[in-house]
Amino acid sequence: MSTAERKLNPETLTTRYQKLCQLASKNGFDLDQVNRAHNKFVVKRKLVHFLVFLLLFGISFSVHFWRLSEPNKVVFDEVHFGKFVSWYMTGEYFFDIHPPLAKLVQSSVAKMCNFKPDVNAFSHIGGAYPKDVNYMCLRVQSAFLSSLIGPTFYLLFVNFGLSLPIAIVSSFFFIFENSILIESRMLVTDGFLFFFISLTIIFNLKLSKCKPFTKGWLLWMTITAVSLSCSVSTKFTALGTYAAVGISQIVQLISHYKSNSYKKNYKNDLLRSELFLLFLDTLIRGIIFLGSTALIFLISFAFHFELLTYNGSGDAFMTKKFLTGLIPKDSNQIPNIQLNFFQRFWELLRTMHSSNMGLDATHHYSSKWYHWPLHIGTPVRFES
Repeated sequence: MSTAERKLNPETLTTRYQKLCQLASKNGFDLDQVNRAHNKFVVKRKLVHFLVFLLLFGISFSVHFWRLSEPNKVVFDEVHFGKFVSWYMTGEYFFDIHPPLAKLVQSSVAKMCNFKPDVNAFSHIGGAYPKDVNYMCLRVQSAFLSSLIGPTFYLLFVNFGLSLPIAIVSSFFFIFENSILIESRMLVTDGFLFFFISLTIIFNLKLSKCKPFTKGWLLWMTITAVSLSCSVSTKFTALGTYAAVGISQIVQLISHYKSNSYKKNYKNDLLRSELFLLFLDTLIRGIIFLGSTALIFLISFAFHFELLTYNGSGDAFMTKKFLTGLIPKDSNQIPNIQLNFFQRFWELLRTMHSSNMGLDATHHYSSKWYHWPLHIGTPVRFES
């Protein structure tokens, strides 16, 4: 048996290549020569996809970074996130209704850029940034991550068999999507959220194509869980994505069971029955997804508490016992901590939840969820 014939494994070859080898074998062609030609084709195709990815990234980067420094004034929620970054660097406790992961990344990058914390620079919307405030090192983070979304989806499209032109056009819909462009130009965490959710969608689709209990299955499940956990640890609005991925896992489990994927991989004895493997598959998914979420969520809050050790603007939201873990600014005294980490975490989580539920203020420019798909909302003029 030739090398090419040994590689004719339906589980490792594309349908097109299987048909090509079968046709070559039927007509007396050398399968080794066909295999070498196919390998060259695969290498060239990967090179083309890589070059197209770079081209799309260049276009996306240019679009997202075009005149990013304008306006050189505080825009919308920059009035909050600029303060958050400054407070992380000064150690003053603050309160926000969303988890801290993206804000921690923002402050870390700001520190590497020698950003000088200045709460007064973000005092009100529309206020001009002082010349010594490097606000660009904060804006570029969201813009950079958002510029990766379109090119990354291109790789997903070609991986799922879309033609090159269709994959390119489809990626353009993400590159030039107006709401992503607008949000990614500001010092907010939405760019992080878009990026993590995009990765979650892509990785979950890759997971859905994997056979259960294989290395690829475990790898894609793990990175899907990590990206999903990062999404939820950035903003609670990603909980909708968590629900969608959860439903997707149920669909995948049912699909594996109905297609006899478990039976094809293992002998159907007492310990490896299909029902047992279905249970084991469910258990592994639950442990990986819930475990990753808990781990990343808790770690981000651990850094949050570690950095914010002084009294600050967030004191008004917390109980007296919680505040015993904080000390006055520029003080060297040792705090009389009355709550452990998990107690502080639980109190902050409950306060964040109640604050989110208490947001019932309306605005004359606001829209309902059904306005968008039906295109019945009132257009709002904006410029930059």
